[in-house]
Amino acid sequence: MTKPLDIIDEPQGESDRTPLILGIVAGILAVAVIIALVLLVTRPNGDAAAPPVPAPGQPEPEQPAPQESAPEETEAPPPTAQVAVNGLGLTITQADGTELTHAWADDSAPVIEALTELFGEAPTEDFQNGDAENWAYDIYAWEGFRLYDVFLGDGGRSRDEVPAPTYVAITGTTPADVGIVDEFGVVVGDSMDKVRGLDPTDEVELSDGRVRIVLGNGRGTFYNDGKRAFNAFVESDGSAQTVASVTYTFRARGQ
Repeated sequence: MTKPLDIIDEPQGESDRTPLILGIVAGILAVAVIIALVLLVTRPNGDAAAPPVPAPGQPEPEQPAPQESAPEETEAPPPTAQVAVNGLGLTITQADGTELTHAWADDSAPVIEALTELFGEAPTEDFQNGDAENWAYDIYAWEGFRLYDVFLGDGGRSRDEVPAPTYVAITGTTPADVGIVDEFGVVVGDSMDKVRGLDPTDEVELSDGRVRIVLGNGRGTFYNDGKRAFNAFVESDGSAQTVASVTYTFRARGQ
């Protein structure tokens, strides 16, 4: 009798471990898939994509220029109410910015009206008598400021003959909301030494001890050429040290 072949059995331990290993691997893969899905779902929507890296040799893409914010609009300061005086006349600027320019030979009615509006009150009126060498004048005075208007009466004389049909004097401080601007920057209360530094054309000592300094070169030529360009006559107070008034008018030398 032939002896049957012996059946060789596999070791029992290795066959039992194979399903276990496969199960662990499958579990790990399942966990990885779950983590990937969670990261994909919870990723913030606002993340900006990274800019593409240009290929070698290609220029980098231009970045958009930052937008400049528009400058803030600022309101222009309100105009300053003032009287600006120079050798040819004066310019009145009202608080609302309207202006009136008055030349010395102009009629006085418009400038008196404008000054009344500027200072907010009617002027005090006075009169300056004339003589053989000087014309008579009606005087219109406000605080710190005077306007002189020639008075011709019934003599038949014309304003065209008068070297100073109108002229002004700055005599002190004006109301706080009104400024008086002199072309030389002289203000009542300044020192006379400051005026001496402004290239004066003349300086005289008056009979009462006060000092008069004349500013404005090449002016006061009315009787030569008919031009009404006035000098500024700066007079001191009694101490002869401080400016008391600034008068724009025509004066013959020595007056």
